[in-house]
Amino acid sequence: MLRKLAEVKSRGDVLLAVFAITAVSVVLAVGLAAWATADLDSANRFGAMAIAAKISALVALLMSYWMVDSIRGIVQLKESVERLARTDDLTGLDNRRAFLAGAAREISCAERRREALALLIVDLDYFKRVNDLHGHRVGDMVLVAVAEVLSRSVPDGVGVAGRLGGEEFAILLARHDEGMALCAAESIRAAIEAMRVSTPAGEIVMTASIGCAPILAGDSVNAALQNADEALYTAKRSGRNRVATCTRGSGGSDPRDRAERQRREPVPREPLKRSA
Repeated sequence: MLRKLAEVKSRGDVLLAVFAITAVSVVLAVGLAAWATADLDSANRFGAMAIAAKISALVALLMSYWMVDSIRGIVQLKESVERLARTDDLTGLDNRRAFLAGAAREISCAERRREALALLIVDLDYFKRVNDLHGHRVGDMVLVAVAEVLSRSVPDGVGVAGRLGGEEFAILLARHDEGMALCAAESIRAAIEAMRVSTPAGEIVMTASIGCAPILAGDSVNAALQNADEALYTAKRSGRNRVATCTRGSGGSDPRDRAERQRREPVPREPLKRSA
């Protein structure tokens, strides 16, 4: 019984459990009353069974008040654990695992519906320098601010944003062809550039490079990530703070992209602005 209660998945299951407890209690009480009054005449026997049913129903309902709170706690705990498992604890966006799982579902649905889909990878330019100069606390404030910009830039039902790790974010845009995705990416890039983050170290200004990849029929999540990643490093090599799109059929990632991923970014002279 306890194992079944632990498996409840919704508040509807709570009501079902309460109903089941009450019904079982009444049936057992009536059966016990019938057995105990087997030697009585039918009138007295029926009266005893009726009293037993009322008492058992009352007891079951009283127990249900306590059971509802217990089961509701189990439901809320399950929901909290599931939410934590799919959420990045710093930014509140989907974490990498949840984002990729959701992206796989969206790609499958879009392919069935023959709808356009695009993936963006957003990488903050020279973010490491923020952590090096001002510490991770300030870096975390910048990441939270960027996540808020991405959340505002992606309306519900149109796309979903997630944090892939570090200073890298991803956005899946539903019903967006390549042209629409590039426009959305440019809007996001401009919003990040216009962002001003007030921190104990002063006002921080960031820019971002964005790789855009349209998702075609037959593309997997990994293929879409690779295409967007190639576009991202094209934007990096072209000077950063810009949007680039992938060239399909390029035959794999450029060795220069892999080299750039493995090495540290150079430190620029003036990538940040701070208030006096």
